[in-house]
Amino acid sequence: MKKSNVLFYVAFLALFISSCSDDEGGSDEPKGDYENGYFVTNEGPFQNGSGTITFVDDAGPVSQNVYKTVNNEDLGNIVNSMYIADDKGYVVVNNSGRVVVVNRFTMEKEAVIDGEFINNPRYFVAGNGKGYISNWGDPFNAGDDFITVISLANNTVLTTIPVGEGPENLLLEAGRLYVCLEGGYNQNNKVAVINTEDDSVESTIEVGDVPNSITIDRNSDIWILCQGKPDYTGDETKGSIYKIESGTNAVSSLDFTMTQHPKLLNYENEKLYYNLDSKIYSMDITATDIPTNSIDGLDGDYYTMNIDNGELYATDAGDFASEGSLKVFNLTSGDLMQTITTGIIPGQVVFP
Repeated sequence: MKKSNVLFYVAFLALFISSCSDDEGGSDEPKGDYENGYFVTNEGPFQNGSGTITFVDDAGPVSQNVYKTVNNEDLGNIVNSMYIADDKGYVVVNNSGRVVVVNRFTMEKEAVIDGEFINNPRYFVAGNGKGYISNWGDPFNAGDDFITVISLANNTVLTTIPVGEGPENLLLEAGRLYVCLEGGYNQNNKVAVINTEDDSVESTIEVGDVPNSITIDRNSDIWILCQGKPDYTGDETKGSIYKIESGTNAVSSLDFTMTQHPKLLNYENEKLYYNLDSKIYSMDITATDIPTNSIDGLDGDYYTMNIDNGELYATDAGDFASEGSLKVFNLTSGDLMQTITTGIIPGQVVFP
């Protein structure tokens, strides 16, 4: 056979193999309509009606009520939060007492986790093949609050872990689950630390009153923002920021003034961010004092806020009865980049 013919057949064979490889699931094959973008959970009307999910595509289009569009059914009353793990989304529906598992690329329902071990659920995190759900139980009973542990492989309940009153936000780090015990309808001042190897509470750390948000920095130190008891309790206390050092669990703190009640802690690029009195503040993680100057251009009494890649995503619930909005700011300049219409009472902004 001539050399030119050999080269031709070799080139043809390589092209054929490459084409077959692409046809068998190449990287360019779309995974679903909700692959590129982020989600906004909307609580929906309190006590009646259903919460929804808004999807914001990276290319610009915004899709409302995407779960119902795909599944032709409502999520349920009060969509409190959503967590993404690999190709799954876990939507926590508070008043309906369930967690809806979806394919996060297509929003197709795959399972529902409910029953006696899901009672007034709040937040979800996942790691090492297990999911953890914070539950208030009966909000008027201080002694029945717990964490539900599920298998991510089959969505079955593995165990429950009793904790103090009002478990809310969760954070997984180095084999430990940190649980903010905010207090539910009351006020608490603890963080439960759960060993995820055997799912036991190995310690409970006292922090400031009403620990409402938690984050982690690049040093793996845990930061907790404590709101303090509100005025209506008749026992008002000041807000505070607590740090739990990685490895040692050594605790340090900084206090706000008596009447200040901060919320919505975030971390990015060596700085902590939070909302206080309708203003956004930043604080270096090495700071020894609470900052006194807010960031220009970012004022707003936001319902929730997230910081991602130099941008502030802040939700506005409006009148809590009609469509809300999401505002996206440049964190450095304070410029408003985009305003997006959402569903009723927009809550979490959830990035893949």
